[in-house]
Amino acid sequence: MKTLDLAKLLLLICIVSLSACRNDNMPSRGTEATASDAAAAPHDGPPGPEPRAGGAASHDADGDALAVLNAVNDHEIAMGRQALEKNVTGPVADYARRMIDEHGKNRQQTDALHPDPDSANARAQMKKGQDVMQQLATQNGQAYQRAYVQAMVAGHTDALSALDQTLIPAATRPDVQAHLQQTRTRVAQHLDQARALAAADTPAQDAGSTP
Repeated sequence: MKTLDLAKLLLLICIVSLSACRNDNMPSRGTEATASDAAAAPHDGPPGPEPRAGGAASHDADGDALAVLNAVNDHEIAMGRQALEKNVTGPVADYARRMIDEHGKNRQQTDALHPDPDSANARAQMKKGQDVMQQLATQNGQAYQRAYVQAMVAGHTDALSALDQTLIPAATRPDVQAHLQQTRTRVAQHLDQARALAAADTPAQDAGSTP
């Protein structure tokens, strides 16, 4: 009887030992799931930039031309305001107000056609206009009034040249071409008006200081 009990005990020990060995050699379900999930999970970091179709954006000649035009508009508006702040009088004051109004309207029309906000040519045009304003800011009275008129002659001459030689030829969209042509007509009128103001400002007006 004791021999039978001892045999049963030895058999039970063997079974327990084999079961323990089997569990040690098998990975846990949690480990398998973790490894599998890690392999399948998408990257949690921020997505990289999506490449633009066709590579780098092509040069937008229409947007660039419109941006340059708006740089001109902004300059003429700012110059008109500066002139009024400097207390120009008579027809020159009327001209300054006209520039603010008409270039303001042209700017709204230009914005509707989507100018290029990153145009390097427009930034260069803006810098040129800022330099002119800084030069005129040092003058006052009749000296400023004459300098303003001369700046309007020079500025509109340059704008007309840019429209004829660069902006209009570069435009490809019909709506942009039409807008630039209409703008050219207005700029030519502004130039004629500025030249008339310059011609009216003759040395005879200063005759009071001459015996």
